[in-house]
Amino acid sequence: MDDTIIEAREELMLSPSSNVNQTLRTAYFLKPSIQHSHFLPPKVSISSETTTKLPLEIRYNGWRPPTEEWKKWVKKLQPKFEYLWIQAGIYQAIKASTYEIKRDDDLILELVNRWCSETSTFVFPWGESTITLEDTKVCFGYSLLGCSVSNPLVNSDQVKVEEELMEARRMFNSTKAKKVTQRAWMMYFMETESKVEHEAFLVYWLSRFVFPADAYEIILKSVVPVAIHLAHGNRIALAPAVLASVYRDLSLLNSVVTKNVTTSMKSLGVTIWSPFQLVQIWALERFLALKPRPYIIGHGLPKVARWGGVKVLKSKYWKKDLDIAGFGNGFLWQPYENSPFVEVCNEKDMWKCDNPGLAEEIVSRGRCLRACELVGMGCKEKYFPHRVAMQFGMDQDIPGNVAFCEKDSWVSYSQPVALVDIDLIIQLCSSKPGVTSRYYDWWKQSKSSEERDNKRVKVEKHRIEGSDKDHVSIYELSSSDSEVVENGKALSSNEFGDFTSSTVGDEAEINSQCCDKNGEKEESVNHFTIDKEFDLENRIEKLERVMSKLKEARFGNKYVISMKVLKDYRNMEVNEVSEFDVIKT
Repeated sequence: MDDTIIEAREELMLSPSSNVNQTLRTAYFLKPSIQHSHFLPPKVSISSETTTKLPLEIRYNGWRPPTEEWKKWVKKLQPKFEYLWIQAGIYQAIKASTYEIKRDDDLILELVNRWCSETSTFVFPWGESTITLEDTKVCFGYSLLGCSVSNPLVNSDQVKVEEELMEARRMFNSTKAKKVTQRAWMMYFMETESKVEHEAFLVYWLSRFVFPADAYEIILKSVVPVAIHLAHGNRIALAPAVLASVYRDLSLLNSVVTKNVTTSMKSLGVTIWSPFQLVQIWALERFLALKPRPYIIGHGLPKVARWGGVKVLKSKYWKKDLDIAGFGNGFLWQPYENSPFVEVCNEKDMWKCDNPGLAEEIVSRGRCLRACELVGMGCKEKYFPHRVAMQFGMDQDIPGNVAFCEKDSWVSYSQPVALVDIDLIIQLCSSKPGVTSRYYDWWKQSKSSEERDNKRVKVEKHRIEGSDKDHVSIYELSSSDSEVVENGKALSSNEFGDFTSSTVGDEAEINSQCCDKNGEKEESVNHFTIDKEFDLENRIEKLERVMSKLKEARFGNKYVISMKVLKDYRNMEVNEVSEFDVIKT
């Protein structure tokens, strides 16, 4: 039986954003990949109206902020138990729970709108992407290694601790409240110096931040065995269990949103129990157009620390930002340049597999790359990394179907990494991937078929030049397709890069406050995207205002824009204009 996860072939490869610069080389694919398929890529039904305007109430009960008491409890126990947290692989995850992530409902719903439950991926006009086990580990510090969350207690000492914790739960149930609230549990064990305080600490952490479930603000009985394992330094694979719950709730929320759009229901409520912060952090790390300025964090902290307390920049163009990001440099396939795996592989003299740190990262990496079923707390979800191979530095071919073991889902996840894959995993940790020409055609053909009656994505670029550096790029976006063109020419990733960060000279931070046809202010030069429904007159008037503001902000009185050129522009079609004259006064 072939248990390898990587396949090497000589293939004609090209950029994922266009069919230019085709190169014949050895390519590396995640299995299973196929060369022909009778099936089209997945489709999603994206609402034409803003999802936040739907009569939908969403309760994010798993999105829990840390309390000041919790932060104090972490500081109290860290000096004594930090070594055990590191041993159990939960040190970073515990630290991650001390950061509050400001939720943005608009962003969450735009992503949910593109979720496909059959493939466990987000489907964009430019391809598929998803939250992976790597994201769960790097962003929140959850371990990929260890036993399943359903692993039973194995010795009498652990069983005795379980009995003491259960007795504490019964004590709270006998009070007037008749329930074990998280706050009461925390305050009791913080103040009593109990022998099982550490286990109680981990029960609270798991109940509130990792596996929050049906009962809000309640200490969960189901997490007690997991907490005892971790308190004794036994590693539990929390990452697949957490990701399974996120996948489950993405599918649930997507189905509710879809049903709300397609029916005449007046209102509908849904409760999300998973730690949905992971969805937003994933997007902030990858979509450049969404990024506010994150905090600079110290070494050894999870990525979530970058976004603690940071508010997402508001934008009415998010739908377009998401739909065009992969056509250029607006989507980062591999954002984690300083991930533990990359850091270990790039260190000198660290290339031997007998190194403990490298060995652990290799096994973790292998689990990220294999298609499997994720076993969670009361749920099970399918994981298809071969559909998003470029997120791991691998090349992308048409993804094949996966058959899982029906008897034991944990087997598909915990299967060891083949020795033949280890060297490849190390060599490819910093590679620049591409797609096969047949994958490009397969995806393009399917999207063209979906939008046969719509206009293609068309990007037209016009430049205002005052010197070698001074320019403004203006693009026009029509309906989506898999190819973006500039005056009839396919754009490569580098050529299209200006779309996500248009600049004026060296001053990319200039924000031009211009108005659209409704008089609303836009936020930056980046949003010169002109809606296709604008008529030519509106485009010209808007352009005049933009140029005037840019002239004042950048050049003062040094330059004026020739009104003659603008008048000539009124008499021409937009796609015939390639350049404006700038006359020095």
